[in-house]
Amino acid sequence: MINYVKEAENDINALPRPYWANTSSNDIIRDMIEKADAGVKQELEALIAGEYIEKPVHEDITYEDIHCSQDNLWNFLFFTGYLKKVGEHMQADTIYIVLAIPNAEIKYIYRNTIMDWFNRQIRQKDFSALYKALLKKDTSLLEKELSRNLMETVSFFDYKEDYYHGFTAGLLKMMDGYLIQSNRESGLGRRDIIIRSAPYEGVAVIIETKVADTYAQLEEKAAEAFAQIEEKQYDAELRLEGYHTFIKFGIAFFKKLCKAVSD
Repeated sequence: MINYVKEAENDINALPRPYWANTSSNDIIRDMIEKADAGVKQELEALIAGEYIEKPVHEDITYEDIHCSQDNLWNFLFFTGYLKKVGEHMQADTIYIVLAIPNAEIKYIYRNTIMDWFNRQIRQKDFSALYKALLKKDTSLLEKELSRNLMETVSFFDYKEDYYHGFTAGLLKMMDGYLIQSNRESGLGRRDIIIRSAPYEGVAVIIETKVADTYAQLEEKAAEAFAQIEEKQYDAELRLEGYHTFIKFGIAFFKKLCKAVSD
């Protein structure tokens, strides 16, 4: 608040921004995300979605104790202001506190740190199985690889189509020898993702994504996505550029699961 007031005194048009975003304390959040197991990732997702988590209080925690247990880590985040208390109760001889992210600035730090981590993971991981599945039209392997990477990722969007589009495009951007483009006008509509080889090879992968409301709806939505590629003629512009071999996928997502349909 003090930082913002100082800026506003000098610039009446100054906007609030996350002044904590580059402090050294944020290394704790970064470290937590990088070492997080499935349980911690699930709790992070809940917090970023505006929900609460419940943890026992350890008031005598020191910096050296942070990584002795996950509970110590959550307590450290609470005592340093990265989480706030919204309730408490006693169970046996232990006090439990209900925790939430305190404000939009801190939520920004969590989200930004998670995105940095995700982008580093993409550069470091081997996605050859995913790329092979695409080029070989192996829908079973494609589903497995996408779902596995979704499970390993901390999600902070409410599972809308934009989230899955960005996630899929992010995984594919390191595909060697191919250029990825997304959300461009083509044929009679706007295709989601296109991956093209060098023009002289003439190979292009076209992907349309959809979101299912239930697990049971996955197959229907994947088929709908694939049908849209054909109906909207998403390959029309590519044919004019000399591309002749097309690999088309309709992919539907439900939370951290997916279904793929190809020709």
